[in-house]
Amino acid sequence: MKHIPWNRRLVALIVLTMIIAACSQAATPTAAPTAGAGPVVVQYWSNGWFPSSIAGRQALVDKFNQEYNGRIQVQYIQGSWDDQATYIQAGAAASGGIACVMETGAPDALDFYRKGYVQDLRPYLTAERRALTDEVQWQARTYPDDGAIVANASVLAEPILTLLYNPAALEKAGVQPAAADTPWTWEQLFDNAKILTLDANGKHLGEDGFDSANVVQWGYVARLEAEKVWENGMLFAQGRMGQAVIREENGKWGWFLDESGQDVYQSFLSPVQLGVAPPEAIGLGGDALHQMFADGKAAIILRETFAIPIIHDNFPSFKLGVMPTPATSEDHVFYQAGGEGMVLTKSCQTPAEAAEYLFFIMRPENAAVYAYGNGMLPGNLKGLNEDPFKSDPNWDTIRTYLSKAEAFSVPFNPHLPEFRDTVVSPTLVDVAAGKMTFAEAEKIIEEQGATILNQP
Repeated sequence: MKHIPWNRRLVALIVLTMIIAACSQAATPTAAPTAGAGPVVVQYWSNGWFPSSIAGRQALVDKFNQEYNGRIQVQYIQGSWDDQATYIQAGAAASGGIACVMETGAPDALDFYRKGYVQDLRPYLTAERRALTDEVQWQARTYPDDGAIVANASVLAEPILTLLYNPAALEKAGVQPAAADTPWTWEQLFDNAKILTLDANGKHLGEDGFDSANVVQWGYVARLEAEKVWENGMLFAQGRMGQAVIREENGKWGWFLDESGQDVYQSFLSPVQLGVAPPEAIGLGGDALHQMFADGKAAIILRETFAIPIIHDNFPSFKLGVMPTPATSEDHVFYQAGGEGMVLTKSCQTPAEAAEYLFFIMRPENAAVYAYGNGMLPGNLKGLNEDPFKSDPNWDTIRTYLSKAEAFSVPFNPHLPEFRDTVVSPTLVDVAAGKMTFAEAEKIIEEQGATILNQP
């Protein structure tokens, strides 16, 4: 699961410099340990991409090095999501020269294994270690042809999104936030968003004289660019249907949306057309969305949980609230297993020692530190009962909602990225922008999916 790096322009040169330096330091594969040679050095390439996530990772490296003092020493290397494919491909081509441990998303880990870049973790997966996450999460990290488990479970895919809100804006408008056990429906969200959408004269959307060209506060803003119309729309549709949108039926892969799934997908794509979000939401980036929110230009935003620490990092004086996303009695918290994990690169000559770090991260007390810094759910959900999660009220809503959750796993399909990037995402962006109807988009997506997903 890929997330676009925070403050990319600010840190790009720094990250690139660190990557080059790290690769230079690791010019040859780590040699197998010999008696009396001191601790085994394991290099760890991290994709942490904002201060809290990096700090959490580095704190665990320090903790591990203290616990394994004299036996194993982990060296932290700062990488970037954008460079992961280049990094691991270069290492494979050179038969080494890269870190033993790399962070990536579960789909990428499966693809890397298919290409021969990473190792099977099963030789190091004891019963005790296997119990550190649910079986469905291991299944999502299992290569179907030979049963290889290709990554650990550091953080999960987002089982729920959140509505982050400005408490001052809602209080001023007399809007009561939704509670964990009583979420708004989509209709209620949009009705409240109209009340919260204000022009420079203080008029609400729908009032006589409202100036849509001079809005100072938008009621509800979601990112409706290519990545999010896919990721977030799928979450809502699958939650409504209680099953995967893209799946295999009767031996054929396809895009399967029933009426209820179509309804909620359309609702997710509609805020610009309803006038509660600006046209700029089409293509809006995460940094710009956070800035709007902190500046008071958006009363409610739809965002993944990792936005919570990012906003705290960047706008420490801004107070936010967290409430559940829209739902009805028909909706499930039904999400695709997977998320992010750490892989063992193929050229690693000390895999047993490297595996120690992979599974150290999954212990509940360590999973909590890692995932909290990342603003995501720990791969070991027992971590939610550990600090810093336990003492943070922003996670109470998420924890309550998650108690109703069910994860599912879909077999690996190597053609999914092509289908997503060339068909689904651009087509649904056009729907969000009002350039075509959802019904027109559905026809295109279904027809193209039947061809692309079933290629040899």
